[in-house]
Amino acid sequence: MEGKGREAPSASGRNWAEMQSDVLMMIFFKIGLIEVLRAAGSACRSWRKVAKDEPELWRRINMTNHGYVGNARLLKDLTRLAIDRSGGILEEFSVQGFGDDDLLRYLCDRSSVLKKLCFISCYNFSAEAIAETAKKQPLLEEIQMTLGSYCEKVTEIVGNGCPQLKSFKFNNKWYHNPHDDPDYDEDISVDEEALGIAKTMHQLLHLQLIGNRLTNEGLEAILDGCPHLEMLDIRRCYNVEMDADMQALCARLKTIRLPSDSVGDYEFEAEVFSDEELDDDVNYDIPGFHDDFDENFFAMHHAVFGYWPW
Repeated sequence: MEGKGREAPSASGRNWAEMQSDVLMMIFFKIGLIEVLRAAGSACRSWRKVAKDEPELWRRINMTNHGYVGNARLLKDLTRLAIDRSGGILEEFSVQGFGDDDLLRYLCDRSSVLKKLCFISCYNFSAEAIAETAKKQPLLEEIQMTLGSYCEKVTEIVGNGCPQLKSFKFNNKWYHNPHDDPDYDEDISVDEEALGIAKTMHQLLHLQLIGNRLTNEGLEAILDGCPHLEMLDIRRCYNVEMDADMQALCARLKTIRLPSDSVGDYEFEAEVFSDEELDDDVNYDIPGFHDDFDENFFAMHHAVFGYWPW
């Protein structure tokens, strides 16, 4: 007879509940924190304890490539739970396809030691919330903002709030017809974002601007304002002309990816060739998404939080 409160061994004879916590953490890292939140962290009491009481497990929270097509917003509560479990030591935070100002405020209220932020296909962050996040995270060194919708001053806002920024990825799609771009405004200078980088990101080492509409004027300002820049990626930035003068200015860089260079190693759509109707559902840009929504998600959410996610 099994002792009271003990976990029964599996059919293979192993008692998975007695696995050492360091080994279990390695397994959790391997399967990904989303799976820990959804299921693995609730398999038995000992697993739940590690999932809940080991802040080190949540030092890096990655809520990307999650597969919830059209329903990514339902991960918001799980993301808050992950932030809570980090115990104030959260250093890297990545979200894809969801998030809003409330989530950023929740994040900043519980951690002030972030070093890396990654927003992919995030369309609901205001300039004010981004500015507040930048001010409250003085250790930020790496930021990625890919395929979102941001105001033209966002690069200046980020740079002013993050004086130690070393790596900045600010990627979009290149629209061969700019009027297809939902953020296109002919009254705004195409170099506005580049000038914001030049004015504020003086410690920058790595810069990626795939699909940006900057011109030689904007690129020259960046090269002048970012004297420590070593790596520059301007693939699909077709307004830039790599003439002899521009080549001379870029000669000091250790690595440069030019407008026409291959985007084969880039995981998102880099350019739009025709007048396409863009669906409000942004998730078609997100690799790893599928059409079959996890039917167990709602039951899992109710079990964890005690209410249905609607």
